[in-house]
Amino acid sequence: MRRIVLACVLLLALFAGVPAHAATPPDECPPGEIAGITSLDGGYWLAGRDGRVHAYGTAKLFGSPGRPAVTIEATASGEGYWLAAADGAVWAYGDAKVARTTTPALTSPVVGSTRTETGLWLTTADGTVVAPDGTLTARKRAVVDIVATTSGKGYWLVAADGSVWAYGDAAAVPKKPSGLKAPIVSATSAGAGLVLAGADGAVFALAGAAYHGSAASLRLAKPVIGVAAATADGYTLAAGDGAVLTFGTDGFMGNAVTTAADCTPPEPTPGSEIVRIATAIKDGRAMQGWPGGFVPYAWGGGHGSVPGPSFGTCSWYTGPLPCRADVTFGVDCSGFARWVYHLAYGRDVLGGENTNGQLRKLTRSATGRPGDLVFYGRGPSDTRHVAVFIGDGKVINALRTGTVIRVDPIDVSRDRLPGFYRVAA
Repeated sequence: MRRIVLACVLLLALFAGVPAHAATPPDECPPGEIAGITSLDGGYWLAGRDGRVHAYGTAKLFGSPGRPAVTIEATASGEGYWLAAADGAVWAYGDAKVARTTTPALTSPVVGSTRTETGLWLTTADGTVVAPDGTLTARKRAVVDIVATTSGKGYWLVAADGSVWAYGDAAAVPKKPSGLKAPIVSATSAGAGLVLAGADGAVFALAGAAYHGSAASLRLAKPVIGVAAATADGYTLAAGDGAVLTFGTDGFMGNAVTTAADCTPPEPTPGSEIVRIATAIKDGRAMQGWPGGFVPYAWGGGHGSVPGPSFGTCSWYTGPLPCRADVTFGVDCSGFARWVYHLAYGRDVLGGENTNGQLRKLTRSATGRPGDLVFYGRGPSDTRHVAVFIGDGKVINALRTGTVIRVDPIDVSRDRLPGFYRVAA
């Protein structure tokens, strides 16, 4: 993963039991059922059945088709992704490419996808495998997913009853998982092995993959619909309502769980009130969730089930070593912005997403007023820092490891994005 100049950027806290409800942009309310998940080392994307894409951690938003989709797959670089529809149509974003020019004639809906160096592979419910160039191979198996081997020279087809068929250099899986209580709905590669996920949150590690736990003991609001592995020693489950559960070294970076209340525009709040709250936190005054004292920067802090300081995480940490984020109770830049706006508006208007997700919930203005947020990065979908503008060319922010909430010049970083951002009136 590339190193980041500003320490406060895109990392969010590890899974902390009850997922936070994330505020949602007005044009995405309600967010709809989630169809799939895909990941990279440091982030993940959730794709809705309506084709909308939600990005977390270091994942960037490259676009979405605005049409129904059943699966999403990231490119090897993490700089793009594909979405596929049930009829085999594919949309490519970022550095993703589509080799074929027509939609294949299928007799069964697409249910799964995987990638190799040659591009995106699909499988249908009747086991027809669609190669990147559109070539069809009828395997005549009832399946729910396809997973390529790390070499790209083989793949597994996975059935709802846990049966696995290996092709090419994929290792044979002679036995179905034992103790299966719900259908298998998704699979992913983990190292050289294979991980299966059941609708009830159960996880089965096969072909040499390591087991890091499951969600089978939890009462889920909606069934699990997908599994992805962001790291070699972990995996992440996604449920149909947007809940995300992480295991092993995969880090929790936010979810798409939204209620009707999250879609109601908040009451207007004066910018002076936002500045007052940010200043009080900077001065070490006691606030909701904080007994008082200067608030330290903590990588991943402030993204728990409720806004406010929390222990950070050393997952994907890029600051000075040794990492002490996991024993530091504080906030990172987006955790600070989330906390301030929660106190100002009386609700979690920014949610637990990264700076990219926060910016997407706000309205841009060419002229700034105290209380606005200022973002820094390469562009609106690749932000790295956020700060509260207090006027007179200054911001209050959580800048990096080793600092506390403090005042800095607005150009604390040279990659400040044009404009100022605020909650829509």
